This record gives sequence, structure tokens and C-alpha cells, in this order.
Amino acid sequence: MASLQADRDILRLLAEAYAAIARLDIQKERMERYYGTNDRQQVRPVVLIDEVPWGEIRDDALVNRCELPEHQGLEGLLRRSLYQWHHFQVDKVFNPVFQVGKQIRSTGIGLEVRETRLESDTGTYAAAHEYEDQLQTEEDLERLQVPEISCDREATERSAEVAAEVFEGLMDVEVVGSVFQYNIWDQIACFRGVDKLLMDLAVRPDFMHRTARRFMEIAAATFRQYVDLDLLHTSPLILHCTPALSRDLPAPDFSGTVRPQDAWGRCSAQIFSAVSPAMHDEFDLEYNQQIFGECGLLYYGCCEPMDTKIDILRQRFPNLRKVSITPWADFEVAAERMGSDLVMAAKPNPAFVGAPTYDPEPVREELHRILGACRRHGTTCELVIKDISTIANRPENLTRWAATVDEVVDQYY
Repeated sequence: MASLQADRDILRLLAEAYAAIARLDIQKERMERYYGTNDRQQVRPVVLIDEVPWGEIRDDALVNRCELPEHQGLEGLLRRSLYQWHHFQVDKVFNPVFQVGKQIRSTGIGLEVRETRLESDTGTYAAAHEYEDQLQTEEDLERLQVPEISCDREATERSAEVAAEVFEGLMDVEVVGSVFQYNIWDQIACFRGVDKLLMDLAVRPDFMHRTARRFMEIAAATFRQYVDLDLLHTSPLILHCTPALSRDLPAPDFSGTVRPQDAWGRCSAQIFSAVSPAMHDEFDLEYNQQIFGECGLLYYGCCEPMDTKIDILRQRFPNLRKVSITPWADFEVAAERMGSDLVMAAKPNPAFVGAPTYDPEPVREELHRILGACRRHGTTCELVIKDISTIANRPENLTRWAATVDEVVDQYY
């Protein structure tokens, strides 16, 4: 009982600080810009910092003090949110309603990833992976199964009860679903390895089509279960590190039961950085069209350069709204091809915050390329630094990066 009360006292103090920030007028102002961004308005770009290497930030404010495991997840979320707000908030939003995600379970596809990992000792979450090839034959493909998806309602209710108790009298709590995201070739890479996957695209194309088709079938069946189990969210705040609020969702005829047309979909093919637009379309987009073609809006891409592939995306996805454009793409080419009817999810280079000494000049130069290109072509953009493998154990790098971005954006908006 002593541990339970102590945990509640800790969480209550954190919740009071969190709720006070959530009540600030700036939250509504920023949410309006989230909406404006995804509705393709020429608003000031939303700036976000995500996928932070929290293990490299050693601060007492981030140390969990709750003793009970069921409280530690919420405590960690609150502590990191508060720390980010005070040190590198950029355009982070604290939703005025605290959201608890439905606990989604999967029985898996019949194979477990086998890999050798090389971990860093710096505190970063990033690791190097060498995957064992488990999908070499037709017989291997036959072992793949459609997973059974379920909602762990008991675990969801427990999480909601804890949050409701912690935030009682401070802010409302609601249970929400999620966005369905599936990256066919990221999945395949984890069961094949990168070199063999890319080689077989060239020398065994028929087999790789059968592989892609099987993973497409698995994804489509999984998506149907999300719909049937009411696991989709029509208005998430964030979609894989980017703003997700849009007035185009849910669909105009929405009646309370969430369908694909009421929600975002997201897919990518990071490993296809090395393939041509034609091969990208043939082996990835054709299959993803069958999974995500009915979604209300689609966000495509992650770390792969998509600047020369905008046209094939348009042909496959009438619902395309946002495309990830990374540091390895040409921002000018991307903006020219996107024009004013797509949102550029621009990803500044995380290497610029990874050195022991922060240099703002390359950050400024990159931002001028991004913002200048978007201005010239009328492209709505957002700026999201993510995949931050290291900050050289210097959290002030993120604080200074945020200040640099604010300074440059002020010159355009």
C-alpha cells in the first residue's frame, strides 16, 4: 500500500505540471497549425523533434521513481514530455484531453526475427542489425501466417483507470485507437537481410513478387481486423513523428464506426532507396495500393529519398496527402513535383546534432534549401528532425537546433 500511495503522489505531481501546460492557449494555436498543414494551407511550418536518444540525456528529472511496473510507463511518458517542453519543445502539443491507446495484440506471422545486434554503449536506442535469411524458398513463404489481432480490453481498461485517477480534476482522459501502418519491405528485410533482398529483386523477380504478394495479403487481412475490432483512430495528433490532424477526416458520411476512408494510412519502403522508380512502383506501390487505396488520407515514406518518385506515387494513390522528403533527397526537385497539393514532411539532417560541438551554419543552409524550395513552388511543409542516433551526450544540441530553426523560419513566415 505504501508503494501504491507513493506512486500516486509522484504521478499526481507530474500530472499537475502536464495539465497546466495542456491548458495553455498555445496548444490550441499549434493544433490549428497542425490542421492547416495537413489541409495544405500556407501556414508557418510545424517544427518537431522526435525519436530522441533519451539514454544520452542524464538528468534527475528523467529518472523514474515509481515502484510499481504498471505506473512506470505513464511516469516515463510524463517525465519525457515535461523535459522536452522545458528544453526543446519547438511545436510539440500537449493535447487538452489525455489519450490512452488501445492495447493491441498480435499472434505474429509464424516466424520470429533472427538477428545479430551490435549495441552502442552511449545510451542511444540505435543498433546495427544483421538478419538471418529465413525466406529463401516457396516452402518458406508457405510458413507465413495471417496474425490474429485482438484488443486487450483488460489491459486497456487498467491503463485508462490509472490515467483517470492521476488526472482526476485536472483534465479528461479518453481511450483511442491508432493509425494502421505497414511497411512491406521493412518487414521482408527483417526476415531476409538487405543484401540478399536487393540481389533477388534483380535475379529472382518472380519469387520476390510472390514474397511481396504474401506480405500484402497479411497486411490487408490485418487491416481488416483493425477495422472490424474498431481499432482505428480518425483524428490522431501525431502520425509517425508528423502532425496528423486534418479536417478531411473522418469522411463526410462518418456515422461513428471507423472505416478506412475515415482514417490515415501510412507505408514506406526504406530499403528501396537503391532501386529505380519503375522497380519501386512494380514491387512496392502496386501492392500498397491494394492495402491503403481506400484510406481517407495517405502518408508515404520514411528515410528513403522520394524526390524522383512523386509522380509514381500520384498515379497509385489519389488519397496521397503527405510525402517524407529526407536529407538524401533534392528538396527543390521534390517541391517542384509536389506543388501545392501535397505536404512535404521535410526531415532535416540529424547528423547536425550528433557532434560534440554544435555548428548552426549547416543547419541554416539546409533549412534555407528546404524553405526556399517550398516557397518557390507553393508547397506546404513541416520540419521534423528524427532518427536521432546520437546527440553526443549533449542535450543542449537539441536546444540550440530548435533556436536555429526558429530563427530561420522567422525569415520566411
